[in-house]
Amino acid sequence: MMLKLKFHIDPFIASPTNTMKWLRVALAIAYTAVLTLVLVQSSANPLLGPAAPREFNLAWEILLTLGHLVGFSLLVIVNWSALATITTSRRALITAVIFACLLGLITELLQGFVPDRSASLFDLACDCGVSFATAYLIHRLYP
Repeated sequence: MMLKLKFHIDPFIASPTNTMKWLRVALAIAYTAVLTLVLVQSSANPLLGPAAPREFNLAWEILLTLGHLVGFSLLVIVNWSALATITTSRRALITAVIFACLLGLITELLQGFVPDRSASLFDLACDCGVSFATAYLIHRLYP
């Protein structure tokens, strides 16, 4: 017998006020802008965060991969939350995942134009994979 979690009162989606709707939209836009900046900035002279080490560093690579996983998980969550105020949760979730995967693709392509950066299929796979995984968890928790 499988135990299914049911949430009777869902404060995350339950009829937000107009102010809350606009705050969710503003948060989604601001977070998307900051994430995009972090993903396409120079790694030698970043505007946000520390500079990357000049030589290969496994700990740094793991940290960057974790950054992609957390960054795109949050991207799906904030965009789903903002979109869920104007459409169904399911449609908002699908749109948030498509947007996250497209942003991942676009930022990876843009990294090819930054002198000390390069595009990475591994990063793109992490971005899209965690976006789908986050959407699956949201769908299971908030059917």
